[in-house]
Amino acid sequence: MFLPMRLISRVLINTLILVQISFGLGTQFLSVPSNAIDLAFGSNPLLGKLALNNPALLSASPQGINMHMSYGSWLDNVSASSFALASKLNRGNIGLQLRHMGLNDLELRTTTPTDLPLATFGSSAFAIDGGYSRSFGGLKVGASLRYIFVQLHTEKITGYAVDAGIIRSIGKNIHMGISALNLGVMEQSATYSPSLPTRLLSAISYRFTRSTWDHTVCFSAEKSSFVNGPIFRVASETRYNKLDIRLGSHFSDKVTVLSGGFGIRLGILDLHYGLQVGSQHLGIPQMIDLSLRLP
Repeated sequence: MFLPMRLISRVLINTLILVQISFGLGTQFLSVPSNAIDLAFGSNPLLGKLALNNPALLSASPQGINMHMSYGSWLDNVSASSFALASKLNRGNIGLQLRHMGLNDLELRTTTPTDLPLATFGSSAFAIDGGYSRSFGGLKVGASLRYIFVQLHTEKITGYAVDAGIIRSIGKNIHMGISALNLGVMEQSATYSPSLPTRLLSAISYRFTRSTWDHTVCFSAEKSSFVNGPIFRVASETRYNKLDIRLGSHFSDKVTVLSGGFGIRLGILDLHYGLQVGSQHLGIPQMIDLSLRLP
């Protein structure tokens, strides 16, 4: 009787540990870049097109619909993908975005070595955002509402959050931006009590323009409820003809990250690639994007 009870106790303990580790993928995925452009720049409230880091960045072509698809891998073989649509609505822009991250083939084992695990399962996180932005002269404002769904084996957790942001243009070349992200609530369960990564981002950028190319340099800072101390970033983008070259760096208390990527503009079709190398030595995240302007 004692041996089975001890085995059951070990199984329960290991289950709780795996739940805690795997749910680390949970709400933290809201801070992870989900497209190649943001992966190359790092989180920035002034750079990018999909408004992940600032709803005021949401923009669309004067006519038709902009569609954006992304796929890639994050640290430790976590898969990441996103899909977004944007369109003009009266004097503003309206957008819809879906994000997903998943980790499969997690194994449940006891402390006794065995050839086969007791069970295998996966962890996944999903978010759907609806956003709106509008310009008022040199000021652009935006807001979005988000539904969040996190699943691990039989556990399912949902929540809601809002984002808000502004961008201020000073002349033609200087821009300032600030955004507040993931202000909301998550459900609680018996084994998991998640919280949202509340984030405050600010940035300033300057654009150098020439007849055949232009170059933008951006300095930004972030304060996150999930990170001790501030996060500082430097990013740049050079646009020449139909080619975009992007570079980024990230500095925090214990982590240093370098990132980069490129984009090719081919009429109604854009291709983007981004990668990131960090001091954690947990892998090299990479993503590829496809953007289309539909009639």
